[in-house]
Amino acid sequence: MPSPQTHAHEQIETLAASSVGDVKLCSCGVLTLSLQYLSLRFEPAAFRELTALLAQADQGLSRVRDSAPGPSAVPAPASHVH
Repeated sequence: MPSPQTHAHEQIETLAASSVGDVKLCSCGVLTLSLQYLSLRFEPAAFRELTALLAQADQGLSRVRDSAPGPSAVPAPASHVH
């Protein structure tokens, strides 16, 4: 059985893309999240857990911003990864 590094990708579909990176779906069912110099591969269930975690973090960040007096201590989202 080929390892994930040697798996031949017959068909890859881009599900989302932005200046930060992209998410692609391989014909084998694995999702790849690519950010500048980093690529992470996920089974669909693990990817869904990650997106739920990130959504919770985003909501928490919004709460922190909304409750902070004066200028926000938390910077606004960057338009790209450094």
